[in-house]
Amino acid sequence: MTEKSLITEEMRAAIGQPLNSGKPIDVEKGAIRNMAEAMNYLNPLYLDEAYARSKGHSSVLAPHMLPTYDLNLGAPLEMLKFPFDIVAGLHGSDEWEFILDVHAGDVLTPQGKLLDLVEKDGSRGKMLFITSEITYTNQRGEVVAIYRPTEIMIAK
Repeated sequence: MTEKSLITEEMRAAIGQPLNSGKPIDVEKGAIRNMAEAMNYLNPLYLDEAYARSKGHSSVLAPHMLPTYDLNLGAPLEMLKFPFDIVAGLHGSDEWEFILDVHAGDVLTPQGKLLDLVEKDGSRGKMLFITSEITYTNQRGEVVAIYRPTEIMIAK
């Protein structure tokens, strides 16, 4: 007898569909400074506007991880209706592409989509791997970063 798949046709149809990715992010000097200091990134490019400008930047440079400030990791889970009880859910992985520099004064707009659903057997039961993608564009429409998280749901 064949076991029923965790992935329904409705779930498959959601692949490629847009996600609630959050609101645009106004990149502010204070947020850059806070993140840089919290991560012990003491490079003056992150902390000293005059220095950053002397190196050809429009303002202080943001650490690459700045878009993580407002991540909505629950977005793919909000759009899917699970036909099974979830025993556990966990964050499986992160993949980042940093494409362009981000500076104070930029506005980043996140736009996500559901990328893939993969079912696997594990020691605790069937698992559903949910991969999404969030693309961040700046106010000029340029892609500055792409984030691909994978969430794992373990079925009861």
